[in-house]
Amino acid sequence: MTKKIDQIQDWVFRQIHNRHLVYNTCWEDPRCDRQMLQLERDSEIVMITSAGCNALEYLLDEPARIHCIDVNPRQNALLELKKAALRQLKHNDLFLLFGKGWHPNWSEIYTGQLRPLLPDYARAYWDSHQQYFNGQGLRKSFYYYGSSGSVAWWARQYLKSRPKLHRQIREMFEAGSLEEQVRLYGQIEGKVLNRLIQWVVNQHITLYAVGVPRSQRALFFDQHEDGVLGYIKRSMRQVFTQLPLKDNYFW
Repeated sequence: MTKKIDQIQDWVFRQIHNRHLVYNTCWEDPRCDRQMLQLERDSEIVMITSAGCNALEYLLDEPARIHCIDVNPRQNALLELKKAALRQLKHNDLFLLFGKGWHPNWSEIYTGQLRPLLPDYARAYWDSHQQYFNGQGLRKSFYYYGSSGSVAWWARQYLKSRPKLHRQIREMFEAGSLEEQVRLYGQIEGKVLNRLIQWVVNQHITLYAVGVPRSQRALFFDQHEDGVLGYIKRSMRQVFTQLPLKDNYFW
């Protein structure tokens, strides 16, 4: 019975992962990677594409070649779009697309400047997903689309339904010092990581949506009494009490 349940859960993960854009942005800090890898001009890298932003950062070290592979072709389509944008757009337009996640002139920019540079598979994907960047509808940013983007959108709606907590979080991100940041985080951790959130993040479907397979979920429960919430709590304490947010573009 347990084996059958595992097979069903793996099937669900594949359905999500193989039919949707999963990662809108990479989750790993490329500065750590670059320090460890010590890339040189004759270096060749083989890496998972994810959202492509880490591969683009590795170009700062001018390696000979970067091979990006991913079981999900939508992730490669996203990298191709970023490459086209870097070639064609000025900084303000580029920041609106991949900083804010939308552009008021998206349709014209895509059709006239980006689409001609895309390979056929990426062109076909973005032709049918124009709404990701047009800033319209309930989800006005690219970063609220795809499976992990949908989780982010729902998380934002939850925080907006608690205006005091939402305001405290914004104050923390605007903190002028690490000491102030630590003080503010101490006031909000219990409100953010409550029992409802524990139940949500420990669900298979939530983790599958953000690209976490069953084996990795099991690892969280092996290492933390609170399962996934325990891992999140440990990670957030490191991020919010040891690192200045002003130097952490992920958060």
